[in-house]
Amino acid sequence: MVIYADVLLAVNLYINYFLVRGTALILRRKITPVRSLLASLVGTAGALVIFLPELHPVVSVMFRTLLGFVITLVMFGRQKRIDLVISMLCFLAVSFAFAGGMMALWYFAAPFGMYYSNGTAYFDIPIGAAAVITAMLFGAFRLTNYIIERRRPARHSPVKIRKDTTEITLDGLADTGNSLRDSFTGKPVILASRSAVSSITPTEVLNYIAGKTDGLDGIRLVPCHTVTADGLIPVFPAEVTINDRCAEVLIGVAKQDISGADCIFDPGVISN
Repeated sequence: MVIYADVLLAVNLYINYFLVRGTALILRRKITPVRSLLASLVGTAGALVIFLPELHPVVSVMFRTLLGFVITLVMFGRQKRIDLVISMLCFLAVSFAFAGGMMALWYFAAPFGMYYSNGTAYFDIPIGAAAVITAMLFGAFRLTNYIIERRRPARHSPVKIRKDTTEITLDGLADTGNSLRDSFTGKPVILASRSAVSSITPTEVLNYIAGKTDGLDGIRLVPCHTVTADGLIPVFPAEVTINDRCAEVLIGVAKQDISGADCIFDPGVISN
């Protein structure tokens, strides 16, 4: 079968753009059109492996994983290690699902004008038709994602925190994985970025985060276990409302900023 490089690159550019945007939708992360296009171009360059002899499955998976790592870096830029790993795994899952579908279509249907090799699909169809088909697939994906999101409780909620005479409003992320609780009072802990709550954070908490040994009278610490590290989180009391509903919680201050929100809370704190 004759494979035209211009058709190969154009079709795979559409396909990779669909994969990139689909990954961003699943992760609920916004990326600029420029990043989307650049990431798609990287993936499109990887489509040239179709001209190589059939790769060993292990080599093919390793190549796709490395390519996925580069695409993820271009897509989302620099980020925390755990966020990078999650983003890459999500993109690889979407890519392998698509590749599996193409392989199944090739083996069981073998449509005329289609060739599949080394994880890359080639369609000998007009560019316009490829654009329309890809747009329809992406539209169907977005519609499905919209329906799912409509049925799912909102994850982001406004969190108002009042300390003394100062009140701030944060972008809160509902996460059932946040099980932090104060061992003395039993109250749940909202984990907030230091920069987001610096204006209401007590001096002793700021001193602890800064590594000072003085001025720590009355500070309360809560053990915190994460995927990457264990440690102690300083907490302080405050008046908190989430979605205009009072929440009996403490505020924990993270040394590093939280990805995707100003703070994280257990949705159970406003269930009653």
